[in-house]
Amino acid sequence: MPTVLVVDDHAFIRRGVRSILEPFPEWELCGEAENGQEAIQKASELNPAIVVMDVSMPVLDGIAATQEIKKSHPQTHVILLTLHNSRELLSRAFQAGARGYVLKADVDDELLKALRIVTGDGSYISPKIDEHSATAAVREITSGSRLKGKP
Repeated sequence: MPTVLVVDDHAFIRRGVRSILEPFPEWELCGEAENGQEAIQKASELNPAIVVMDVSMPVLDGIAATQEIKKSHPQTHVILLTLHNSRELLSRAFQAGARGYVLKADVDDELLKALRIVTGDGSYISPKIDEHSATAAVREITSGSRLKGKP
């Protein structure tokens, strides 16, 4: 059963992600953190299979934390949650080592799909991300990788 660490500076988002995962016994919530620095520390302590993390947080943002987590735990997959539909952030996220990029507006419908695809060694981008931006960003970084979630 894959373990999941949830990282967001807003407790209600962490509770929301937890409530999405709880009905599905295939996912085990192993911990929570409220900023990127704490995420790095918890990732070292808990060794989660997946980190579901906000992009914009105080102390250390999700992209910088992703980069650090991937350096010390390359087997850990990271899915970033964000309000930002930005080609630049998407590119930076994948360059840092993220395997998923999910808009917070899509979390209810897309998080479980993203988790399944990422644990299957795929990559995931919310379908509401502009297709041209997603394709261009992914082409810059992951030429030849398996990208799912886009039609």
